[in-house]
Amino acid sequence: MPSRIQQADVLVAADLEQKVRNRITSLSYLPTTIAVAMKSVELGKDPDAEPADYARIIEADSSLSSKVLALANSPWFGIRNKVTTVKMAVNLLGLGTVRTMAISYCVAGLHNELKLAPEESRMFWESALCKAVAAKQFAHMYDEKTADEAFIGGMFQDFAIPVMYSLAKEEVTAILQDGTISSQIQIQRERELFHLDHSEIGRILAQKLELPDCFVDAVAFHHNHDQLTDLMENEVVGEAVYVASLFPHVLNVWNQTDAETVCAYLDERFANTENSSAGFLEAVQKESNSIYRYFENSEAPANRLAELMVEAAREQADNTTHLVRTVQQLMQEAASMGLEMHQLIQNQNQLEDKASRDPLTGVLNRDGFFSRADELLTKAARYQLPMAIIYADIDKFKPINDTLGHEFGDRALKAVASHMSECVRQHDLIGRLGGDEFALLLYDCKEPEARQIARKILDAVAAQVIGRGKRNLRITTSMGLLAVQPSDEVRPCDLLLRVADKLMYRAKQAGGNRTECRVV
Repeated sequence: MPSRIQQADVLVAADLEQKVRNRITSLSYLPTTIAVAMKSVELGKDPDAEPADYARIIEADSSLSSKVLALANSPWFGIRNKVTTVKMAVNLLGLGTVRTMAISYCVAGLHNELKLAPEESRMFWESALCKAVAAKQFAHMYDEKTADEAFIGGMFQDFAIPVMYSLAKEEVTAILQDGTISSQIQIQRERELFHLDHSEIGRILAQKLELPDCFVDAVAFHHNHDQLTDLMENEVVGEAVYVASLFPHVLNVWNQTDAETVCAYLDERFANTENSSAGFLEAVQKESNSIYRYFENSEAPANRLAELMVEAAREQADNTTHLVRTVQQLMQEAASMGLEMHQLIQNQNQLEDKASRDPLTGVLNRDGFFSRADELLTKAARYQLPMAIIYADIDKFKPINDTLGHEFGDRALKAVASHMSECVRQHDLIGRLGGDEFALLLYDCKEPEARQIARKILDAVAAQVIGRGKRNLRITTSMGLLAVQPSDEVRPCDLLLRVADKLMYRAKQAGGNRTECRVV
């Protein structure tokens, strides 16, 4: 019979497993950018593809388009005339750089959505980029056409670990930073903690993001060489992903057993070929620099790093400990050079987010709401998902302002916005359109669930008591709810809001503190 401690551990693991599943379900996470990255890889297989073809794909994602344009206009290139079109940017940057940027932005986007601190995001970004470059270079040695697919497989293989970390930081850190255990033992500890390991959680996440089956397999089986190469349509890509998996989950901790496995596997794979461990490591280093230099103001110290890599490869046979130390140093230095790339993305995202927020309530402003709503409505049409639009207005807000003052009115606005944020789901949108008018967009939400969310908001707001001196006041809201059934037609946000606005006025005329609903 299990002890009480064992029973408690089982309950904790079950709770964390459910939290992981809920977290993945709630992620909105850049599906458009992912689709762009996948299309760009497919286009890379076409020898007749031109920059204009890539430009048309990238333009489907406004955020990625802005990043590409920002990079092209960065001081590194020293262009006198501003690059104003995506096509011009693609011509300047090169197709390989653009594809790499699209894929890398996906991982950076996940870190942003999980609200990781910069140093936390950096830790996972370093490892993801290292694995991606290693996979790409290995594939390039055998089949150049598979390099981009391998890069994606390497980049995404551990992208479940940040999700796990966001829910159990201390426990996951203890697992990742334990240099005395191998990667296989790390996986066992993950299962003890979550009932799942990062490969299994990654599969769930990859399916949620609707990645192609080949990449779902790459994520799910990257530690299992035989199963991976059997399932992958291209065996070279499968083997490249496996090679990437031999690198540590965080680069500041190398286990000696794993380091020996890396060296032994590479030596065996390269036997009787012109390739070598030293050549492979040097190729990884060079490719890393080719990525980093676009996001740095100066060249990376290529020669020094190359020498370190070659030295490590040559000495591995008789000095594994030295190899571990050297490679660890190498990866840390190489990753630090790539930090600027990640910081560029993060900083721009933060600036864009700040510009789209209402300074009083913290929810989206009018422009921010319409911009993001149009993106979600386009997605909803693509995947034929139900949506709901809510138009909300504070009842008798003008008399409140006139009699109690604008300070009191501001408190009421902040209270309503706060209750809305607490009642909606993570991927829903809230915007303040102006004055006391709010709009909500509920993504992938059927009418009954939308009614329930509206009811929760009404009750939460009505229960709020706002006081000023000896005077207390309860505020209420009126809402118009428009439930939009699944369709492949993209519905304009302004048109839907006009209908919801009329429904809201019906609710006010009926006495307020209620919701009028319509289904279209």
